[in-house]
Amino acid sequence: MRIVVAMDSFKGSLTSVEANRAVCRALAGHDVIEVPISDGGEGFLDAWLLTHPDAETITQEVMSLDGTMRQARYGWLELTREAVIEVAEASGLTLVDTLDPWRYSSYGTGLQIKHALKSGAKRITVGLGGSATVDGGKGLLEAIGVRFFDEFGHVIGPFPHHIERVSRIDWSGLLPEARQVEWRMASDVTNPLLGPKGAAAVFGPQKGLAPQDVVSYEERLSSYARCFERDVTGEPGAGAAGGIGFALYQLRAVYVSGIEDVVRWSNLEETLRTVDWLITGEGHFDAQSLHGKAPYGLARFAHTYDVPTLVFAGQSELIAVPDVGIQAVFPIVSRVMMLEEAMQQAAPLLTDAVSRAFRLIDKDA
Repeated sequence: MRIVVAMDSFKGSLTSVEANRAVCRALAGHDVIEVPISDGGEGFLDAWLLTHPDAETITQEVMSLDGTMRQARYGWLELTREAVIEVAEASGLTLVDTLDPWRYSSYGTGLQIKHALKSGAKRITVGLGGSATVDGGKGLLEAIGVRFFDEFGHVIGPFPHHIERVSRIDWSGLLPEARQVEWRMASDVTNPLLGPKGAAAVFGPQKGLAPQDVVSYEERLSSYARCFERDVTGEPGAGAAGGIGFALYQLRAVYVSGIEDVVRWSNLEETLRTVDWLITGEGHFDAQSLHGKAPYGLARFAHTYDVPTLVFAGQSELIAVPDVGIQAVFPIVSRVMMLEEAMQQAAPLLTDAVSRAFRLIDKDA
């Protein structure tokens, strides 16, 4: 059989490329096509680099999250003066052992953007997702010259972000290059900045925000957003990556589908015309996955070509999603084990789960 393997990352366990390889180990004897996948979050940069052989990786030291220094990468294509920056590289959840949305800043991602601007970028695509921040993109904007003041006229620095103290914003120091570049933000998360589907309510708890603090944090984000002249709080994706989408909208960024970008880069549409199965998956496949996550988007795309999909996940609350061609959802954990052990053993567990499934499929074929 001819099979497309397009796994999203298993956060904290496997990258998209590593998950693809684990699946392929179970498919010996089949004609397998690997496609690196991301919806704009973790793996977005690698998916771009793997499908753009003329691109190079730029590595720099940045101040990340709490101000500590770390190395972060972004992609650069000299021919088109294009930069691709993945938020998770400098501001990601996987970079820290302790979550602290009250303090963590997106400043490191902004430093990557600054470097790209100073290198002469004509187009910058920012992959949103996997961030540990809920700072409304304040740190990102600070890194490229925007200044924030409190009610007493004092400058507020990025560490900690203190969005609740912001009273006035000064755009006069914004890098001139930032006004000339084409901005794109890639995500399949369409959440607004505020409200019951906003950054604090939906993503805050994933980043360490206690349930009882969601309302007060929402008020801080709302107060911060009112300091901007442009009200873009309700735009799709404004709440992505802890509100970095909101900040990019202030720079006149265009929202694009991360999964559609990746599909276009990999020529997946042409490939799906000739295959029997699509295998995809992610760490946690649940109801939220049906609102913009990569596996669901891929399954919908494959369904238009009558290609059935199997989903393999670390955890799943779903059995199948037949209306988009997802024939079955397989949790990869085959016995009782602690979460830490399951994450450490994700690759062999994934290989074994795919082997079990395809023994049945091959038998029936």
